Amino acid sequence: MSCYLRHMKAILADAGIEPQNKEERKAVDLAIRQATNQKKNEKCNIVWKEVKNWIQDEKKKTRLSNSLKEWNSPK
Repeated sequence: MSCYLRHMKAILADAGIEPQNKEERKAVDLAIRQATNQKKNEKCNIVWKEVKNWIQDEKKKTRLSNSLKEWNSPK
C-alpha cells in the first residue's frame, strides 16, 4: 500500500501532510497514485519506481508537491 511513504518525508512535510495511521497513509498513497497517474491496484514497488522518477525531475516533483498541497487543503 504505502511502502514508499517513508522515503517522501520532505515532500509530504512541504505539503503539510503527516499521516498518523493506516487509513491516513492509504489516503496519501491514493493521492500520490492519482497525481502520478498510477493505478489504484498497482504493486507498491512499481508505484515507487515511478514516484522516484518524479522526485528526480524538478518539474514533476513540483507538480507532485502542488498536487499533494491541493489534496491536503481544506475543502
